[in-house]
Amino acid sequence: MIDKHKLQKLSDIIVNYSVQVKKGDKILIRGYGFDSYPLIKLIYTGCIKKGAIQVDVRFSHSELSRIFMEQANKKQLQYITKLDKDIAESYDAMVQIVADSNPYEMSGIDIKKLNMRQKTLKPISDILHKKRWCLFYYPNTAYAHVAKKSLEGWEDFVLDSCIKDWSKEEKLQKQFVKVMQKIKTVRVIGKDTDLTYSIKNQKWKTCSGRCNLPDGEIFTSPIKDSVNGYIKFNVPTRYMSKDFEWIKLTFKDGKVIKEEANANTKELSDILNTDNGARYVGECAFGLNNKVKEATTLIIFDEKMGKSMHMALGKCYEEAPNGNDSNIHWDMIFNFIWANAKIYFDDKPVFAGGRWIDKKLLFLNKCG
Repeated sequence: MIDKHKLQKLSDIIVNYSVQVKKGDKILIRGYGFDSYPLIKLIYTGCIKKGAIQVDVRFSHSELSRIFMEQANKKQLQYITKLDKDIAESYDAMVQIVADSNPYEMSGIDIKKLNMRQKTLKPISDILHKKRWCLFYYPNTAYAHVAKKSLEGWEDFVLDSCIKDWSKEEKLQKQFVKVMQKIKTVRVIGKDTDLTYSIKNQKWKTCSGRCNLPDGEIFTSPIKDSVNGYIKFNVPTRYMSKDFEWIKLTFKDGKVIKEEANANTKELSDILNTDNGARYVGECAFGLNNKVKEATTLIIFDEKMGKSMHMALGKCYEEAPNGNDSNIHWDMIFNFIWANAKIYFDDKPVFAGGRWIDKKLLFLNKCG
């Protein structure tokens, strides 16, 4: 049984710190799967106590989403109304709690249909993600299976990686950002990897529990045409219900010119061919949450993994732009230790032997 004390702590973090609910706010709470109810009830209560004037709770289920994707015609897939946009605009903040009963419910659905629906809903998503928002994956049995953990072990892992002093973490992240703002180029060398990219004059952002839980990264975007070389992302990933143990990408002048994977190679190419921006990188980041030490196949956890880097193909974030736009945003993770990696900032070694070695960055070995 989930620790109710920890769940209450998490709810308090989401309400008071992540989305900072205030008197008079209009809040949208989305529950993806009914297992999310215990946490949603606590968040709902917290929002009301803080004086939110409107708290809308909406539940959906992955089985219904699959039925829609299987049966809907093109007109239905592309249907959206001005009212939908107006309602989205009306909210001050959004909380999303994901607790799918079957994370593989969309397996077998045509990726082209998924892309079409994703493109249709993008304007709504863009509106809501300009608000205060927070996303959390509730530790249910289904995701314990995906992560290959016992339910009790999964609950503890999820909650312990989220319940932290995020204000303290933000201070450490700002130290890292201060260093990175002076760096022009990054080079990553490791097993099946030799990649360089430029971050000259790019904006860096901290991630300290405001939008995602768990959190723990700093991110920017590379100069769009500066990514060159190859990298083998060695942390398993799942995207559009397709599993990949590893993905190796070769870049030339920012664009993926060759893609390889252990499986689902056609689906990988289909995703990368979604649109013109899908083969370019929209984000690069360093994971700093040292409580996340092993792969879970859930990006929201794995991308925060301490001593790791991730790059997202597709859409960049407005807070750290590089001009790339796409209907996809797919984070792929590279664990430094597993690849015996060496990291260079402006040709100076900063990470080797499983540790940050530059004196300005030694504090990162204890971060998180």
